[in-house]
Amino acid sequence: MPNIKITELPMDEKEWKEAAAGEGLFTTIGLAEGEILNFMEGKGEVALTDIVHHLNWIPWSTIIMGIGALIREGLIAYKGQNQYVLLKTERK
Repeated sequence: MPNIKITELPMDEKEWKEAAAGEGLFTTIGLAEGEILNFMEGKGEVALTDIVHHLNWIPWSTIIMGIGALIREGLIAYKGQNQYVLLKTERK
């Protein structure tokens, strides 16, 4: 079986807002989840504040809801340390 690598490019702010405002299969939280996972990929542990600052065009409340959805889906895990919330992608 051939080894296929797909690279996803993050959406720019305009594309993101158009998709979030439109009707269809896209949801605002779902789009935020994808942006969060793109940002976290390959970084190991990431501070919540780093995610919020990097994705500054997404409302912070939507980022928090996206993180909660990713945790419920089992795609990321969280742990608290010295008053900072850290996120890390789980390797199974």
